[in-house]
Amino acid sequence: MGPGETGGLRCSRCGDVVQGTRHTRTGYTVGHYVLHTGRTGEATVRRRDDEAPVTYRRLLDPLEVVSCPTCFARPDVQRLWLAFGDEESSAA
Repeated sequence: MGPGETGGLRCSRCGDVVQGTRHTRTGYTVGHYVLHTGRTGEATVRRRDDEAPVTYRRLLDPLEVVSCPTCFARPDVQRLWLAFGDEESSAA
């Protein structure tokens, strides 16, 4: 793949093919946004024998939600993205 190519990723909302982020000397243009979501499960890790275990949420069945910049700019889409992970949200 060349610069700006995404391997055929499409916007999950409108279906358009999305571009990669383009970088210039003075800035960049975002080509798409990706939300990593899916079913999670509780997991525990202990780095060393003398440390307390750390419990975290592990992504079990990953799902990527892709958005083109046009769809992402819509207030209703931004509300959905911001609501991911909220237990009371019906967005997921």
